[in-house]
Amino acid sequence: IVVESGDDTFGVGDEVYVAGRGFGTLRDGGFAEFVRFPADRAIRVEGMTLKESIVSGVAGFTAAYCLHKLEAAGVGIDSGPVLITGATGGVGSLAVSILSKAGYYCVGCTGKMDKAKYLKRLGANEVIDRRAFDDTAGNTLLKERWGGVIDSVGGSVLATAVKSLRYGCSAVTCGLAQSPQLDMTVYPFILRGVNLLGVDSVQCDVELREQLWKKLVGEWKPGNLDVIGDVCSLAEVDEKIDLILSGGTTGRVIIDMDR
Repeated sequence: IVVESGDDTFGVGDEVYVAGRGFGTLRDGGFAEFVRFPADRAIRVEGMTLKESIVSGVAGFTAAYCLHKLEAAGVGIDSGPVLITGATGGVGSLAVSILSKAGYYCVGCTGKMDKAKYLKRLGANEVIDRRAFDDTAGNTLLKERWGGVIDSVGGSVLATAVKSLRYGCSAVTCGLAQSPQLDMTVYPFILRGVNLLGVDSVQCDVELREQLWKKLVGEWKPGNLDVIGDVCSLAEVDEKIDLILSGGTTGRVIIDMDR
């Protein structure tokens, strides 16, 4: 909520969303109660409550950006099922919810099969075990299965997904929870004409942010945001970070400064 503004774009009391462009990493303020930022870093919150926009946050924007990239490359509902790796994570959870809302047949891939009901509640049509999915045998190509892939895992999981894309379809990668290395041949790209697309939601320009935000609060608005967002106090942040690093969380962790 804006408490002071030196720019005509926003006034006191406006609700805005600020993320990316180094905010919270290169620029201090990720856990601050008050922060000063350039007006061109902010988007007016409309169509979501302030809490919903926080739960969606960077992860929701990244998931929407991934779908935008897939569709720009020609992927559509009729292309076939869309695989979402790291499905119980922040980006994965919101990708499942957003793609389900957009009418896609979603398959969540996770190492936490005890969270299958959680993913089904978000809209996953199927949930598959990452350990059974992951091809560690080094096959050049695998059976064509996916009309699209949203990957936040990297490593052999991403390689497996690319090798099992349907002809002419695309995978988009936005994370490296398993590994930044990609050990595979170029055969899928040559013999099946598939695409591997990258998403960087940090440096995305304001115009595209606003375009995707309109999608996020409209036709792509994720459901069950209350289920995805786990609220904690500032004092609990260190504990939650340890859980995140050990793979012990699902969805998003939200800090309530008043708790």
